[in-house]
Amino acid sequence: MKHFHAFMKIMSSSIVKKVMIALTGAFLVFFLCIHLAGNLLFFYGPDKFNAYARFLLTNYFIYPIEGILVLCFFYHAFVSIYVKYTNWRGARERNYMLSKDSPKSRRNITTRLAPYTGVLLLVFTVLHVWTMKFGESTPASERDLWAWTLEMFNSPLVVVLYMVSMLALGLHLFNGLGTLYESLGIAHRTVFRRIGQVFAIFLSSAFFFLPLIIHLFGAYI
Repeated sequence: MKHFHAFMKIMSSSIVKKVMIALTGAFLVFFLCIHLAGNLLFFYGPDKFNAYARFLLTNYFIYPIEGILVLCFFYHAFVSIYVKYTNWRGARERNYMLSKDSPKSRRNITTRLAPYTGVLLLVFTVLHVWTMKFGESTPASERDLWAWTLEMFNSPLVVVLYMVSMLALGLHLFNGLGTLYESLGIAHRTVFRRIGQVFAIFLSSAFFFLPLIIHLFGAYI
């Protein structure tokens, strides 16, 4: 019991929380890269895309992987909110706030919007997973997810909502990957910040334009 309390004390420290936020965020970005690669199979036609989708929907090993993703997602979200709240409360109690115009401050619009973009992404993820897994009554092994995806993105409203959500993803990644090095204690922060920000723009842009391309050219694939 003594060792358990010591472990919990370490895990509750602000430094460990920031490191865990960074690690879970990095894991989720890795998942996004794999997910993007799978989504790009759409342009190889219905056979390959449906085979990939059915593998994900019918493979029993996907459930523990999804469980790990859910745990990482919610840990990252709620601990990030908790850390920001405690920092804000501590600043109020000390009657001190770092000036947003200070040259030492690296706060920007993506930093200030991070809690809101995170909540928007949480809502989008729940709706997206529900739509793709349970959007049709047809059994998973018989579903034509290529046609289902094409049908969804035929709607301009769906495309706009999806692109707005991907814009939120871009803002969130720009902030998160731009400060990942800092949470992990990596040196040469300017170089790593730029690398992270460029990768965030690349990854979110791919997701951002994907529904628009399917909407405009999906029927010709």
